[in-house]
Amino acid sequence: MSTSDVSAYDQVMRTQAEVELRRQVSNLLALIENTQDAVWSIDQHYRITTLNLVFQQQFVAAHGRDIQIGMNHLDCLPPDERDRWRTYYDQALKGDRFTAEFHSDVTGIPAHSEVSFNPILTPSCRVEGVAVFSRNISDRKRADQALLDAKDQLQAVLDAVPGCVSWFSSDLTYLGINRYLAATFQLNADSFIGEKLGFMASSPGFAEFVKRFFQSSLQESNVEIVATVDHQPRHYLIVAQKYLQGEAAVFVGLDITERKRVEEALLESQERYALAVRGANDGLWDWNLKTSSIYFSPRWKTMLGYQEPDIGNTPDEWFSRVHPEEVDWLKAQLAAHLEGRSPSFEVEHRMRHRDGSYRWMLSRGLAVRDGQQVAYRMAGSQTDITERKRAEEQLLHDALHDSLTGLFNRALFMDRLSHAIEQTKRQGHYLFAVLFLDLDSFKVVNDSLGHIIGDELLVAIARRLESCLRPGDTLARLGGDEFTILLENIQDLSAATRVADTIHQQLQQPFTLGGQDVFTTVSIGIALSDTGCDRPDELLRNADTAMYRAKSLGRARHEIFNVEMYDRVVARLKLETDLRLTIAAGQTTPTLLSYPTKTADDGQDFQMRYQPIVSLSTGYIMGFEALVRWQHPKRGLVSPAEFIPVAEETGLITQIGHWTLREACRQLKIWQDQFAQVNPLAMSVNLSSRQFSSNDLLGQVKQAIADFQLAPHTLKLEITESAVMEDAQVATAILRQLKDLHTQLLIDDFGTGYSSLSYLHQFPIDTVKIDQSFVRCIGTENDGEAIVRAIVGLAHNLGMTVIAEGIEDARQMDCLCHFQAEYGQGYFFAKPLTAEDATALLAANPCWKPRRFLPASETGKPGHPMISYPIADTDAS
Repeated sequence: MSTSDVSAYDQVMRTQAEVELRRQVSNLLALIENTQDAVWSIDQHYRITTLNLVFQQQFVAAHGRDIQIGMNHLDCLPPDERDRWRTYYDQALKGDRFTAEFHSDVTGIPAHSEVSFNPILTPSCRVEGVAVFSRNISDRKRADQALLDAKDQLQAVLDAVPGCVSWFSSDLTYLGINRYLAATFQLNADSFIGEKLGFMASSPGFAEFVKRFFQSSLQESNVEIVATVDHQPRHYLIVAQKYLQGEAAVFVGLDITERKRVEEALLESQERYALAVRGANDGLWDWNLKTSSIYFSPRWKTMLGYQEPDIGNTPDEWFSRVHPEEVDWLKAQLAAHLEGRSPSFEVEHRMRHRDGSYRWMLSRGLAVRDGQQVAYRMAGSQTDITERKRAEEQLLHDALHDSLTGLFNRALFMDRLSHAIEQTKRQGHYLFAVLFLDLDSFKVVNDSLGHIIGDELLVAIARRLESCLRPGDTLARLGGDEFTILLENIQDLSAATRVADTIHQQLQQPFTLGGQDVFTTVSIGIALSDTGCDRPDELLRNADTAMYRAKSLGRARHEIFNVEMYDRVVARLKLETDLRLTIAAGQTTPTLLSYPTKTADDGQDFQMRYQPIVSLSTGYIMGFEALVRWQHPKRGLVSPAEFIPVAEETGLITQIGHWTLREACRQLKIWQDQFAQVNPLAMSVNLSSRQFSSNDLLGQVKQAIADFQLAPHTLKLEITESAVMEDAQVATAILRQLKDLHTQLLIDDFGTGYSSLSYLHQFPIDTVKIDQSFVRCIGTENDGEAIVRAIVGLAHNLGMTVIAEGIEDARQMDCLCHFQAEYGQGYFFAKPLTAEDATALLAANPCWKPRRFLPASETGKPGHPMISYPIADTDAS
């Protein structure tokens, strides 16, 4: 071959090698791009040498910038993350192969990731880079958490079981034990959690049974074992039950040591025992294998309801009465012992009683063998274990049922719900509904009639609910006064609403408890399986959300879940969270005079607005009402109608109210010093229901008066009519304590709440505020003017003054002056103002006079007849 031929051949081989190399590289890149993991690699200088689209997308989502091959990975990271990644890269560049877990709250990337760092080696084993693989393990983390939740639920239920209870995961790890087992073995229950099976040497037989049980397909089983307690052997009957689709199991151990001692005595001398204990409680049998005849003791026969002559001496007298499902198994166990394949015969099985029922029996026996180990005789006993079996069944029943009503509990209901969800996955047309029921005003029954009557009511309601359902429907009590219903295989939504209607109708009839009739209603939330949820807790949450919607709309009704409901709940939760964050940031911490006032330009914070209160007799401002506003950092100014109810419900209103009280007093002191007059300006501050009933209220008012050096009578505290009427006697005591401080007390929104006319004269009230809904009716065809006149007259007869809210035009002011109302406030005078605008208004010293007291030339303009300049208003009331 010539030199040119060799060169051509080498060229061909190199070309083929290059083609093959490109093909392999293309395959590798395709594999990297099509994996769901984020994949990239770096060289020794941290430069990106390989990456896939998943990594790029996650990097953009996490850091807001793109990353490409050739870029330095560390330089692309935020400064606070670089050291961590440099440490990992340097460790891998030294040749270490390892994994690390990362957590992130950023939308668009996995919440939990497992990142694998792998050195890239040259043929000479020199590290030239690091290959990195990031895998999403969020589902695994959630599964781990779900298993822990199931353990906590099981712990609460089984701690009350009077037996040794333990539970394991399928990987043979202790999930926990109950108090009874811990006390028996004198151990700390927490020390078991996380330990592997068998770490206690006191019960090796138990460990072996647990292993076999998890390896088998059985859902329940039992075995007898021996364990060492206080250096003494104790015998236990272990009953096992799997749950969580076989991923965990619970084991209940009953101490049967005393019974075992009797049995061991039988094994030591079965022939002598058979003759000596004819009247013993256990039935005895003695089988002559050569003649195939069996002696059955009188007790053996009476256990089954027969007398001595009623049963013969053939094996068929025994086998024919064994339950058909168990007779073959019993014969197999007998054969195994007779053939020497088991040390003894011991079987639990059912036997037919003379009355036709089946009773559980424990049959035991030992074979007597000749010199060749051939069995020629077998003797044993039969024990009636029906009650024990019932006790075992009761233990399992109690673990999955509500002890008060006998209904399913949460664990079993969630299991049924999981099965229903799986059914919808197999059959797309399969439809089911979850109903969440909560009794209305159940607390009133408990508080007034006692918890015993309350429990009787729950049981009676459970029975009525059962009567409303089909045989295949699932009814459970979650706890307290909450019930849930699972309606499977329904045609449409109407099937669920019909059940809800039936329940409402059934509960219209009274319950006779403790010799009296008790009425109750229920609010029901309905969630259908077609909402896209694939987790039981999500469906239950949706039904719960719909139930709370039903309560908010008046109770005694049902509502069907929709996405808007969920959005409202999320929005309300977000509002509460933002409120808590604002308060936690210290923005409402009460301070002394140096506390900085927030203005509308601050962009966030709670802020104060002040609406003038005008003397209708003089036309001049005599004070202000302090109103709190919330400047949300993103939403802007949030309406008090939106955030005040949330603050009331959560109790945050007490902190907001405390800050409002002090800020109002601080501003009042500034104005009193700046605008000295014969009658100093006053400030009205609203007290919420929670704030009014707070134990700290009296001290907070005293402290504010002292800190800001106010004359007490210039501080006016407004309490709503409904707040004082929640408990009139307690309210009277609180009002008198506040009155002893010489503050002024006002009833706000009078006439809109409870009918408090009979109590009004008992309260030490100085002023009544007429609600704007009545003032707005002045000048209309209804009875508004008559109502206002009556309230003014009533207040004056009781020695109280009157403030009319919501004055919007001159006619309303004229009428109120005519009715001799002392004070007024409303948009006719000014909207709620910032402190700066209110200061400017005070400096202008405007005066509003009723038009009938002014010259005709001054009555032409509405609004502010005596003000010749505009007042800037930047806030809605």
